[in-house]
Amino acid sequence: MQLGLNMFHERHPDCGLLLNVTRHPYSFNGDSRRGSLAGHGTKEGNEPTWHDSLLGYCGGDAARRDAAEDGMRTLGRRAGIELDYGVQTNWQPIDSQRSMLWARRFGLAEEFMDHLGHRHFEQRKSASHRATLLDAAAAAGLDASALGAFLDSDELVADVWTSYGSTIHEKGINAIPYFVFGPVGMRSPFRSGPRAATTVNGSGNPDEFLQVFEDLLARELPADIGALSVKQLRNACKDRCISTVGCSEKGDLVALLAASR
Repeated sequence: MQLGLNMFHERHPDCGLLLNVTRHPYSFNGDSRRGSLAGHGTKEGNEPTWHDSLLGYCGGDAARRDAAEDGMRTLGRRAGIELDYGVQTNWQPIDSQRSMLWARRFGLAEEFMDHLGHRHFEQRKSASHRATLLDAAAAAGLDASALGAFLDSDELVADVWTSYGSTIHEKGINAIPYFVFGPVGMRSPFRSGPRAATTVNGSGNPDEFLQVFEDLLARELPADIGALSVKQLRNACKDRCISTVGCSEKGDLVALLAASR
């Protein structure tokens, strides 16, 4: 995504693009306490490696597991990341995702997750282990001792479990990463709104994310709405769920869109 964003800014040096990120806790096990992958009840230090877990995820098919690893490794290398499949992995990392929600309170969730991701995926320091969480918090400029005190409580535990269940059973999200892009007021699995969102389900390449950003730019209205054609005006109204019934003149469409700003 970052490479796609860099490409977008190179192509549009005078155009600003701000991404406001909201993450939602997710687990392939959902909210089941008896999932097929190591999760709830697995003690810290007893987790299987990512490599071993993927074998179970792939139905015991080693060739399929190896192909999946090779595919993810290739995508990682394009972004300058060397994945380490020897890291221990808990597929319901309650404390890890509680920590992410906690970091959000201080506006540092992305910084925290960036440091945590590097440790987990590249340095074989499991995101399920408290020492890794505290180290990542300190690196992100957060108070590690405060995080430790937070983790000693049960705060936000229920929120994480609720998200595990709702993302699968209510939102219909069965695989991650699952990215939802859109302008303010967009409609997505997590919120209602007049404007449809653009989704990327899976690890997209830079060109795919570049196209997402190009599409978002194209959906924004120019300063001079009147310069748009009638077809463009109608499409813009449709994108914003604005009814054009009874609007036969270009001026009517311009007025509708101007009022929606």
